[in-house]
Amino acid sequence: LLYYFSILFLNCKFPFRFGGVIYHQCISMNSHKVWCSLTHNFDRDQKWGFCSSQARLFNGFLPPRRGSSLCRQNPCLNGGVCVTAAHLNSFDCVCPDGFTGALCEKKKCYEPLHLKYYDTGESWGRIYLRSVELCTCLSGGVSCERARYTVCLRNRCENNGVCRMIEATGEEVCGCISGYNGQYCNINPGEQCYRDSGALYRGVASVTVSGSSCLPWNSDLLFTELTVETVESAPRRGLGEHAFCRNPDQDKLPWCYTMTGRAVSWEYCAIEPCSKPARQSPVLAVAPGPSRRPVRTPACGKRQEKRISRGRILGGTSALPGAHPWMAALYIADEFCAGTLVSSCWIVSAAHCFLRNPLKSQIRVVLGQHSFNDTGPNTRTFAVQDYILYPRYTQFEPTLNDIALVKLKKVEGRCALKTPFIRPICLPVKDMTFPDHSCCKISGWGHMHEKANSYSHLMEGVVKIIPFDQCSSPDVYGSEVRSGMLCAGSESCVDACQGDSGGPLACDCDGVSFLYGIISWGDGCGRSGKPGVYTLVPKYSDWINSVIKKSRKTSVNRTTIDICIGSQCQR
Repeated sequence: LLYYFSILFLNCKFPFRFGGVIYHQCISMNSHKVWCSLTHNFDRDQKWGFCSSQARLFNGFLPPRRGSSLCRQNPCLNGGVCVTAAHLNSFDCVCPDGFTGALCEKKKCYEPLHLKYYDTGESWGRIYLRSVELCTCLSGGVSCERARYTVCLRNRCENNGVCRMIEATGEEVCGCISGYNGQYCNINPGEQCYRDSGALYRGVASVTVSGSSCLPWNSDLLFTELTVETVESAPRRGLGEHAFCRNPDQDKLPWCYTMTGRAVSWEYCAIEPCSKPARQSPVLAVAPGPSRRPVRTPACGKRQEKRISRGRILGGTSALPGAHPWMAALYIADEFCAGTLVSSCWIVSAAHCFLRNPLKSQIRVVLGQHSFNDTGPNTRTFAVQDYILYPRYTQFEPTLNDIALVKLKKVEGRCALKTPFIRPICLPVKDMTFPDHSCCKISGWGHMHEKANSYSHLMEGVVKIIPFDQCSSPDVYGSEVRSGMLCAGSESCVDACQGDSGGPLACDCDGVSFLYGIISWGDGCGRSGKPGVYTLVPKYSDWINSVIKKSRKTSVNRTTIDICIGSQCQR
């Protein structure tokens, strides 16, 4: 077996995470040389080295050598999966639970009290038959010895478990009552179903509705996601060094993180509810006085938050499903644009996407799409009833008034139904503004690097609003930037590229997202001093509303999702 080495003579770690994407080989992203991560998570640790051999690259990835048959006869043992790694004509084994080593040849030690595997040489404490023990995983099995202990100063054990601290190591261990396991007694192997939303589910289900296996909540491949390290009171929320389904964020049912292709994703779990919820009539709370109003959950602009915000990541990062539920994929004949869902039947996009006057029959719109050109169970596909360009848009000035509306054709009398993966963004009112240097999000499937292929999954990035005077200065865009446009970019080179046209620049106000800009044009992709230019949506809010309201007057049925007009952040 051949290993990768960096020029620092340190082992590359495969697979490794970079920008939320998982790589099994050296890459050249953001570099003219081939490099790799020295840990399994570059996003978290930022440790890297150049690979020792400068092989020829193709679109930033090392091409597999012709005739390479390293994985044809799987060299990985014990059910390991062989992944070809082109550099040095090598391969990597992805081992199943219970095995480790370059070829998955080493057997791990299983601790039934913790429901967890330990590597050879690793030690852990436990309470077994009322005795406190310190155990070590050896090549021949598990060796345990009684250990001296004291009572813990604070009992972190759940479900009436007792806590003891091993004097030699300072490790706190839990002794669980019958029916519970795990390091904190927060796992119930006998729990077969979930109640209510599953916030208290503590069973051992670890498979999603699509059949994917869950990632452990402490996986090295997770970073910005909700993990044991990032969630407050993680053991009380059922999280730990395991891969069991949980609901730590008050979602509608238990879920877990998974690997979808080369990207970290998440899915709901294949667990049955203990009983079907009874249908109840909605009950309105009675306000104690005329000055108080019932609190309403916003019907727009709310995203699935399965990730902790950690600021900008160089080159953008892979988005999680539901993080941008208003994203619309517009397949226009042989071309592609993005758009933004603003009501049940209406998409806002860029007018230049329709410069060739395509037939309506040549356009299809996919909502809820995460992987490019892939219609999964969370997606809905619509034909187009009509598309409307801004009246003063002209092909002779394609960057000016670059906005269009697309009306979806109803299916069985209605358009988009709201789901965790499909919901509208809020439209700003005419005079809504976000101050200069505000951080907003862009998203799309387009090129994240100039002259690169589009991504197979939705990407996201954070950009700052750039002052108009700065963007319209002669050394940036000069007079090309006009009224009705805004610029946004980032020192870390995150930018919207070709293929993202028509997509949203979403700015948040009090936890609600507003469509503040439409990805329109720019000079190249992520070039220094050349930010992306966006259509300023508040300038066109009155026109958007008038078109949608006029259409509703001739419509028999009320749309499923109302158009949303939000409050101002700053006048």
